[in-house]
Amino acid sequence: MNGRSELGVAALLGALAVIVAVDTANIRHTAVNAGVMGPQVVPTIIAIGLALCAIALAISVLRGGHGDPEDGEDIDLSIPAHWPTVFGLAGLILGYALVLDPLGYVIASSILFYGSALLLGSRRYVWALVIGILLSLGTFYGFVLGLGIMLPAGLLTGIL
Repeated sequence: MNGRSELGVAALLGALAVIVAVDTANIRHTAVNAGVMGPQVVPTIIAIGLALCAIALAISVLRGGHGDPEDGEDIDLSIPAHWPTVFGLAGLILGYALVLDPLGYVIASSILFYGSALLLGSRRYVWALVIGILLSLGTFYGFVLGLGIMLPAGLLTGIL
């Protein structure tokens, strides 16, 4: 590459800023969301922040700045991706989206965590399942009790 590939990232940030700004401009004021600040304040701040980051990155790249290449830590970058793992994870995520409502958040998320752990090489089968269940339950109750956001209970309706 010619050393200007970071301009694509700056363009992406700029596009995101425009999308957020347009969506923010289309927020309707209603009696429910009317308040001191209104519903447009935070998205406007985010859009401005994205735009400033895009401009700063573009200026930096045009002045000769560039990101350092990834050393990959303990990853050998000459080895190609293991496509069965990539497609397996993609399939798990697609399956998660399909079974989230009927099975519920806790069961679907436990399966997603467990399957991901196995696909990524874990051989601690019981431990991965226990961690998946605990993370799912903790997240479920954090949203439901802590934030008041209802997640689908699915098969566990009435139990959770």
